[in-house]
Amino acid sequence: MTCTHMYGGVVCWSPVYRLRLADGRRVFMEWHSYLGPSIFRDRACRRVFEDWYDDVLVCDALDWFIDRGHKA
Repeated sequence: MTCTHMYGGVVCWSPVYRLRLADGRRVFMEWHSYLGPSIFRDRACRRVFEDWYDDVLVCDALDWFIDRGHKA
């Protein structure tokens, strides 16, 4: 995550990773070093995947991402 100090506060942003699931679907993820993942259904990161932790395929893709050293 990259942070920039600006007048009146700090702005932070993270890279967006595309993870392909075993069934062919794709999810997009922002990885926060201290908050963990935010999973989205679209590339613009506007449609949040609220219950991603209930989807075994998303959890498997996230484990793969972490085991590779946070590289997609």
